[in-house]
Amino acid sequence: MYVQHLDKKKFGMFYCAVDLDAWRSLKAETYQLPDPIDMGNEFCSEKVLDWYLVRYPGIINPNAIHYFFDHNEPFKLRFEGKWNQGKVRRARAKEGEPLCKWDLIGAVTTAEMKKIPGLQAADILAWSVNRENTNRGDVPGVSLAHIMRNIIPSLYAIWDEGKTRAAYSRLIYRA
Repeated sequence: MYVQHLDKKKFGMFYCAVDLDAWRSLKAETYQLPDPIDMGNEFCSEKVLDWYLVRYPGIINPNAIHYFFDHNEPFKLRFEGKWNQGKVRRARAKEGEPLCKWDLIGAVTTAEMKKIPGLQAADILAWSVNRENTNRGDVPGVSLAHIMRNIIPSLYAIWDEGKTRAAYSRLIYRA
């Protein structure tokens, strides 16, 4: 009910799903693939920043966005590492250079999912997408992601075997 009342111009649902069986199979075929965690960060967490830059170019405020990850979330360390690299680049940038997406982030931290409604919503989304992509047939909750996509503006990437094969290439050995 809460989500239905949010301003859909300022609220969106972003997610990425990686078919790990397909990822492992393609990796065995020498496809040059990023780690699934890095794919998730690039095609989800970073897409939020790209969306903000495109959607609100006139109100770009450095340090305005705060990322909260649930405790022991493996995505946090890698995302935070890229953000720290972005901060180092910004420190070396010449005055007057335009801001980049990493400049928008004020903090990357952990939070208790049980106390933060946004993390609860993200957890429900992750559960529903996982349920949708791993279960077929009459399983409770299998339609929840579909329902959420119809209520909330969404950007997402589903990395199945076909999409992954088309986007990445094999390592070519030369004799």
